[in-house]
Amino acid sequence: MYCRISSDPRDHGLGVERQRQECYALAASQGWDVVQTLIDNDVSAYSGKRRPSYEQLMTAVTAGQVDVVVAWHPDRLHRSLTELRTFIGTVERAGVDVQTVTAGRWDLSSASGRYVAQTLGLVAEYESQHRSERLRAKLEQNAARGVTHGRATYGWRAEYGVGGHRRDVIHEAEAEVVRSIARDVLAGESLRSITARLNADGVPSPRGGEWQKIMVRHLVLRERNAGLRVHRGEVVGPGTWPPILDAATYEQVRAVLRDPTRRVSTGSAAAHLLSGIARCGVCNSTMRVAWNRTVHSYRCSGRSCVSRRKADVDELVAGVVVERLARPDAADLLAPKYSAERRAAADEAQTLRARLDTAADDYADGKIDARQLERISSRLRPALASAEAQARAVDDAPLFVDLLGVDDVRAAWERLSLSRQRAVVDALLTVVVLPTRQGKRTFDPTTVSITWRS
Repeated sequence: MYCRISSDPRDHGLGVERQRQECYALAASQGWDVVQTLIDNDVSAYSGKRRPSYEQLMTAVTAGQVDVVVAWHPDRLHRSLTELRTFIGTVERAGVDVQTVTAGRWDLSSASGRYVAQTLGLVAEYESQHRSERLRAKLEQNAARGVTHGRATYGWRAEYGVGGHRRDVIHEAEAEVVRSIARDVLAGESLRSITARLNADGVPSPRGGEWQKIMVRHLVLRERNAGLRVHRGEVVGPGTWPPILDAATYEQVRAVLRDPTRRVSTGSAAAHLLSGIARCGVCNSTMRVAWNRTVHSYRCSGRSCVSRRKADVDELVAGVVVERLARPDAADLLAPKYSAERRAAADEAQTLRARLDTAADDYADGKIDARQLERISSRLRPALASAEAQARAVDDAPLFVDLLGVDDVRAAWERLSLSRQRAVVDALLTVVVLPTRQGKRTFDPTTVSITWRS
């Protein structure tokens, strides 16, 4: 027996179970012993994807292990004429009968029987192609209207009104997870530390298991978070659902995570303040943590040119950061001077995209001609590119939000996570470990060069 259903997104298997029951009833009425039941659930016979159970069926037929193949309907076996012709040749050579619940016995031993089978196969193939065309047209229409399709994704839930009309509304608990990830990214937390925090707090992932770093990144970078509709990998306009993140916040998150100069720590580097950040004063290689006799030290990862006791360098750098941020002018020095401009640029970019969409709709409706559309586009696109560039400029202000204007900067610094401390140091300082005299045992702060970034 072979059962198949093309689409079962909820994985209930109800469709194939109904087929199985009716196929069993047919076998029982004929007095046949069912030696094997093969099922391909949620697999199309037209798409060209592998059907493991169908392949197993063909192997059994070729090996002479069955006398009769039972299916619910011929199109459960095939919706491709090419595949059907191969099937006809295989069962004919093996002397195997084919019976279906809805169409009766397939006589593939005669020319007329093969003609009927191929005609049914041609009809099934046409129906599949026609359904595929209708589906593509529907998806294009949904994209143009900004309407989503499929199940509601993480952060939203579907509500159905009169007539079955669906709208996606925010799922507050899930949306707050997305917002918390965005806040942590902008505050300098690494994806590794955010992932660990979510798992430690017992927050269920979209798949129900543990969070993975790649999952966190993908979730917070979705254009959908900002209410943007994507079709075929491109933003085509605003969606009909409420956004989780405002445009400015979304653009900043994207700017941070896609910044090519962003430092990504892996392995043990993320476990130490200056590992991968500090540089060797001889060969400019990064400094990594290693054991020097009985203590942890930062050592040149290139040729081991220089080495310095980790605790001493960490204490020096942390002290410099804390002392500078405790000064009265720190808040003015590090104030987010351009945050308002970036937010305005993000709003402007959204307005310009909407104007381009309106122009495209006017052209489609015949209100303007191609020349007018080109003129509008040529004037708006440079302004859009400029606004997007300004909106995506990385704003370091959120890094210092817990450090500025507080009474005890040292205590505030120590409350930060290690990944956040690393981000602050990397944003503010260039740290270079210089060579020192052989045999010198006491730490000399002048052998560590600390330069403030502009």
